[in-house]
Amino acid sequence: MNKTSGHSYRYLVWGYLLLSLIHIYATGVENVLLIYITKPLLLTLLSVWLWLNTKDQPTAFSRFVLFGLIFSIGGDTFLMFVEKGPNYFIYGLICFLLAHVAYATGFLKYKSKEKGLLQRNPWVAIFFLVFLIGNTAFLWPGIPADLKIPVTVYSIAIVTMAATAANLSGKIPSQLFTMLFLGVLLFVLSDSMIAINKFNPQGISIPNGRVFIMVTYLAAQYLIALRSLDISRSAEPVN
Repeated sequence: MNKTSGHSYRYLVWGYLLLSLIHIYATGVENVLLIYITKPLLLTLLSVWLWLNTKDQPTAFSRFVLFGLIFSIGGDTFLMFVEKGPNYFIYGLICFLLAHVAYATGFLKYKSKEKGLLQRNPWVAIFFLVFLIGNTAFLWPGIPADLKIPVTVYSIAIVTMAATAANLSGKIPSQLFTMLFLGVLLFVLSDSMIAINKFNPQGISIPNGRVFIMVTYLAAQYLIALRSLDISRSAEPVN
């Protein structure tokens, strides 16, 4: 099946979109019960959708993106309970750390005869390094001492994931790259807003932050999952 073939099991994607709207509404009105019901289901739907569409012809790329979606389910679930204890934030952080590692691994494993953006222009990595240093420095004063190292490691992971996604430029069709990388950037934005609202650097917080966080996060995962299916269909099957 080539990358232009239609997607199957579209009802799962429509279910994700509908559930996303319900969850965003629940977040806005602070309906805790509805949040608890919808949040774990969201990435479950995308995970099942990607697995059903790739199980017959899996690639290393699609497998690791699937792992990323699955780890995200754990992250979403743990972060629902952050107000019940600090350990839930750590557990959620670990799950999303693994999700970013899985995504980065998948992006690196995409096989192409062409060289990626960072391979052709290594200096582009400077932009990612500057963002990492600047973002960490901005958040640093508000991060509790026991979380400084975990948050720094997590920041390195997500910026690395973004860099490996950028390196797909030139390896995959430009339209697919644009939408995938937009999803990655939205993921970075969502995580950045979480950090700002949690650690309040310089006393800064984002009004209605939880709503904006979920809108960008759910859009990010949607774009990553959908475009990853198209991209995986141009990669070599796993033996």
